Amino acid sequence: MSSEVARHYARVLLDTVVAAGNEKNLEPLAGALEEFAASLERSPELLKTLTSPAIARGRRAAVAKAVADRILPDSELGRFVSVMVARERSGDLVETAAAFRAALDEHRGIVEAEVVSARHLDERDRASLRAALASAFSGTPRLRFREDPELLGGFVIRIGNRIYDASVSRQLSRFEERYGT
Repeated sequence: MSSEVARHYARVLLDTVVAAGNEKNLEPLAGALEEFAASLERSPELLKTLTSPAIARGRRAAVAKAVADRILPDSELGRFVSVMVARERSGDLVETAAAFRAALDEHRGIVEAEVVSARHLDERDRASLRAALASAFSGTPRLRFREDPELLGGFVIRIGNRIYDASVSRQLSRFEERYGT
């Protein structure tokens, strides 16, 4: 349930900023919301303060706004986190930051992908893969690269729950399935 809540609040924040014509504020806002979430993870005392029923709801909301205003003054962030705290959603703030980044990426057409290769890919290979994925997914790919020598050669691309396997290991497995050993 909390994932749905986080996605809902993230989408409301994104839609509000876009509707107000403040798209230039989206990236700073995403970074600030992530920083706010990180401060909750670093400071159990702050999270306890924002979730404590012993502290008046308005006071907790004011504390959240004050912390947010130190991160990104005079922005939607302070108002947003104070509303979430006032609505007893402090526990969803960390997840909401991640959901906001995902909603922002979707809004911008950014596709998150992991490329696993048998060896380190040089910048030319990375640029080539980036261009191929951009045309295949009609979006801007954000690629994370890592090496796995078990692949022998080639690469595997993970985009969401889709996997594109162009590895030598997979080709050998297909050959074995088709022709036996």
